[in-house]
Amino acid sequence: MIEIKGKHNRAVCYADDLEKTAKDQITTLCDLEIFSDSKIRIMPDVHAGAGCTIGTTMTINYIVVPNMVGVDIGCGIETVKIENKTIDFDKLDYLVRREIPSGRDIRKTPHESNKEIDLSMLKCKDNVDLHRGRLSIGTLGGGNHFIEVGKDKEGKLNIAVHSGSRNIGFQVARYYQNAGFRVLKNKIKSYSKAKTKSSKNKMLNNIPKDLAFVEGELFHDYLNDMGIMQKYADINRKAIMSIIIEKMNLKPVDRFSTIHNYIDIENMILRKGAVSAKLNEKFLVPINMRDGSLVCIGKGNSDWNYSAPHGAGRVLSRTQAFKNLSLKDYKSEMSSVYSTTVGQDTLDEAPMAYKSMEYISRMIEPTAEIIDRIVPIYNFKAAE
Repeated sequence: MIEIKGKHNRAVCYADDLEKTAKDQITTLCDLEIFSDSKIRIMPDVHAGAGCTIGTTMTINYIVVPNMVGVDIGCGIETVKIENKTIDFDKLDYLVRREIPSGRDIRKTPHESNKEIDLSMLKCKDNVDLHRGRLSIGTLGGGNHFIEVGKDKEGKLNIAVHSGSRNIGFQVARYYQNAGFRVLKNKIKSYSKAKTKSSKNKMLNNIPKDLAFVEGELFHDYLNDMGIMQKYADINRKAIMSIIIEKMNLKPVDRFSTIHNYIDIENMILRKGAVSAKLNEKFLVPINMRDGSLVCIGKGNSDWNYSAPHGAGRVLSRTQAFKNLSLKDYKSEMSSVYSTTVGQDTLDEAPMAYKSMEYISRMIEPTAEIIDRIVPIYNFKAAE
């Protein structure tokens, strides 16, 4: 555990070590007066991110920084256990490539799940591409998003789909972050014109663009739109899963969802790259595409903000992974998993780019009980 103290707050980081960039980001957070009342807890998968660290959890009240929720609002994993004993991976891979657009691709026609959501209810609807949003339901995306089949400790097959709110989620996040920054600049300008040297003016001047916040009407509009994007991301994952289940004639016997990059409205806890771990709550922690995922039950630890890591966390940035890892080693490490996407384009997702399963298992003991492990036998992951 590492404690980081700033000018106006302190953060507890549940990790053995911390890279300098991540530490600097957390310190900046604790230096800002606007977060003086927040309870900041950083998860073991911590690493530097855009604006703030991945693995950040914090209580909020009347303001929020859209960047701290992230651009992939409501990203998460849909996990389904199936009755089927085997899956034809050649057939599955062909299906995924033919019917589930990945990377930056979108559908040619809207998926039927569009009827489950009304994007015109977005407060920022005039500033985002609703048409592209409708064509993106049922699409995977790239980066660390994946479709995976694995076996649990009983040998049962489980399918996991990791995806989020796609480009429309990015547009919503960008709109509110820019709106917050415009308001911040105008406030600073008005104070300067009035030649006001108040503590409020000094506080606002200390806020970097990445941490510009929304409050008042913008705050409530953001919460509304974040909720819609969270629902959108969930519908997107379920649409992908329905395509796989229906076309492959699979029989689901159990399922659960795990989300990150959102605000838990009930408890007003922001989670960026972190998941809810309330008492007896079931969630999935994916480690890497070789070692698979941990199935966990939350312990309801309030000191952890009722949270757990959303994954293993990177030890190498994407740039570092492309530069330092070898394709030969990557292919060797993935030899036990059926995958047609192990190649130079996805080298940044190699198992060696992430923290180990042993480390995460040890670190999450206070907040989660590990009840199972799902070991991959099939993986599809597209380049960004």
